[in-house]
Amino acid sequence: METNVHRSSSTDDLKIIPSYVLDDLSSRFIINSRPEEIVSIIRIFFLIENAYWFYLDFHRVENTQLKECSLKEFAYSLINHCPQLKHYAAEFDKHFEDWKHYKRTIRTCGAIILDPELKHVLLVQSFSSKNSWGFPKGKINLNEPPEDCAAREVLEETGFDIKPYMDPEEYLEKCSNEQVSRLYIVANVPLNSTFTPKTRREIRDIQWFPMDTLPTHRGDQTLKETVGQSFNLYTITPFLKPLRIWIKNKFLEASSGSSRQRNRQKQQKQFSQQNYTQYQEFMQLKKGKSTAKSPVGQRSYTAGVRYSRDISDQETNVKQGRRGKTVVQSLFGNKDTAPVLEFKAPIVDKNSFYSKTWYNFTVNEEQLMAFFPHEGTYFLPSHFSQQKELVGK
Repeated sequence: METNVHRSSSTDDLKIIPSYVLDDLSSRFIINSRPEEIVSIIRIFFLIENAYWFYLDFHRVENTQLKECSLKEFAYSLINHCPQLKHYAAEFDKHFEDWKHYKRTIRTCGAIILDPELKHVLLVQSFSSKNSWGFPKGKINLNEPPEDCAAREVLEETGFDIKPYMDPEEYLEKCSNEQVSRLYIVANVPLNSTFTPKTRREIRDIQWFPMDTLPTHRGDQTLKETVGQSFNLYTITPFLKPLRIWIKNKFLEASSGSSRQRNRQKQQKQFSQQNYTQYQEFMQLKKGKSTAKSPVGQRSYTAGVRYSRDISDQETNVKQGRRGKTVVQSLFGNKDTAPVLEFKAPIVDKNSFYSKTWYNFTVNEEQLMAFFPHEGTYFLPSHFSQQKELVGK
């Protein structure tokens, strides 16, 4: 839908941005772009956005007489000036709102940069807002891996390469208003590192902030009381609680790392002592002696804890079946009282090399020949009859 504001102000917009500037921007970002880039109006608006940043970063810096305008005003001026885009001017408002909605759904990737002691976090200040601070991040490109996008955006906004410090499996992710934000946790970055933005008019300042002063909710005034002024930190507040939990776990892992070996040796000693006690009870049970029952009040929780590698094979028959019998006794009876049958070898004639069972062995030729195919049976091969004739001859 075309508004009266655009109709009445189109001439004024063209006066704000001279024709030679629009010609230069059209040739740089629209006319000489790839054909697939100008098929969709969504892609066209991204090209217009790049042209807008180029206009602010270069044209207005070289010529201070050029006036600053909003992105919407700039886009309308460029679309009306470029012949390839003029047919989009009739429904400019609709196209611009659709593009803004699509842009809000694009995934953003960045990094939470921490110092080696995990006490400071790096924040960047937006150029457009003096009090707005946040983590360095940006929108992901088409078919770009998230970790590559995070490293690229951090390098553009801070001039620091996080890839040597980055773990692709360590990140925090949040979904808000159809947009997913992934921030990789990058630790051990020295406080004396040099940070210099590589983009113009995007980052105003870069500073380390103490973690204990950052607010986790709107009512927290710790940072304001420390610095003496308020900051807009709404983009980082949702990440601070999980980030502090992550830092706490790291401290716990570091503190327990020195005593881990000592605790493991203590645990193995307890397992060995427990297995020895149970083995003694098993031996007494095997001899028919009953073991004394421990009072209920003296039963400890560690008695039920077992370490699979410390369980010996001799304990497999200790499990009790019916009426206090072992599982083997319940199924097969008491093996100790069952008669044992001894194996008796066959009698062998010492005067010969064969057993007496083969002494009277004879061969019945007629019965053996009955097994061979012959006339009157179901199967008599032709070659057998020929062989029979040959034998007869």
